[in-house]
Amino acid sequence: MAHRASPRFRHMRLAQGVGLVAVLVLAACGGDADTETDGATATTIAAPAATAAAPATTAAAVVTEAEATATTAAAPETTSTTAAPTLTVTDGSGREITLDQRAERIVCLEDNCTDLTSDLGIVPVAHHRGGTWGTAAAYYGAAAADIPIIGDRTSVEEIAAFEPDLIIARVGQEEVRDAVEIVAPVYLVDIGNIQTLKEGWTDVGLLTGRQAEAEEAIHRFEHNIEHFADELPAGAADTRVAVGFGDTNWMIWDSSSFCEFLHDQGAGTCVFPAQPESEYGSPDSEFAWEFIVEADPEVWVMITWEGSARADSVTEAAWLETTAHREGRICNEDSAGSFGHGLLMLQWAYQCYLNAGWPSIYDHPGDLDVWLPEDH
Repeated sequence: MAHRASPRFRHMRLAQGVGLVAVLVLAACGGDADTETDGATATTIAAPAATAAAPATTAAAVVTEAEATATTAAAPETTSTTAAPTLTVTDGSGREITLDQRAERIVCLEDNCTDLTSDLGIVPVAHHRGGTWGTAAAYYGAAAADIPIIGDRTSVEEIAAFEPDLIIARVGQEEVRDAVEIVAPVYLVDIGNIQTLKEGWTDVGLLTGRQAEAEEAIHRFEHNIEHFADELPAGAADTRVAVGFGDTNWMIWDSSSFCEFLHDQGAGTCVFPAQPESEYGSPDSEFAWEFIVEADPEVWVMITWEGSARADSVTEAAWLETTAHREGRICNEDSAGSFGHGLLMLQWAYQCYLNAGWPSIYDHPGDLDVWLPEDH
């Protein structure tokens, strides 16, 4: 498969030989043009009695026609105008995004956008990855088959052909943003933790006119996970968890929101190789096989896709020596969920993990359809 040629979740790369690529600098939105009135109660002041004694003639107040004309010409023009409505947010990278009307045509450049748009009931006009990776059909239903796939290598011209109003990617793809924002404003979601994901959902809800859907999605997430950890046994927080690919020596590192989420829920502690951040700016890292034996994970969350190795097909001896494999505490997680790129993904991967770790308590690995809006 195309994505197998290199480690997953790296920067999207723009095709070479693209024509002139300009960087669109979005001007910061100014303040509201309308002037607000003071809320204090107005006081009526009675005219002084002396007014009644005013002279009957008003000759002193008479001005010549020439003076009147001059006065009128000097007066500033007071044409009443209404400023065009604007939608302004600050994305996960700290850049201000302003639209003059709500976005309807969305192009997704990362899996977090697939998760976000489907959670808000939006079908993008194009997204970066199709097939079974991320299980697009589970997100968009029958509509998934009609969504054009951009792929991991694309051009500015190809993106422009979809005439997007808004492009969505994630923090870590700043170089891609700088290249493609000539086409449309680019919002980068910070996938670092639950709070930043919620902020991304809220902002995109505003930019697309789906504030109510964004609020409902966040509420649904909070409700779904609220009591999941109640049944966990004592000491569950110390459970050693490995999250990675079943056929390579790659695993996610400690900036993954999924691992942070497990820790916050008291459900487990991810083990990581002592290696630097991936050169691709993505939450995965290569490790030495000896690390797995030393870490001896008790639960393994295996990120899989069609044709990849699963729990019953891994042959590497290091994997087979772990407690997770010996006890069968393995989650074949058929999505990008364990990277924690979105609220739906987190719910999905979390239930899969709980079922792998404590199947007698959590007897079902979960299904993405459970978490999606009814009209997806």
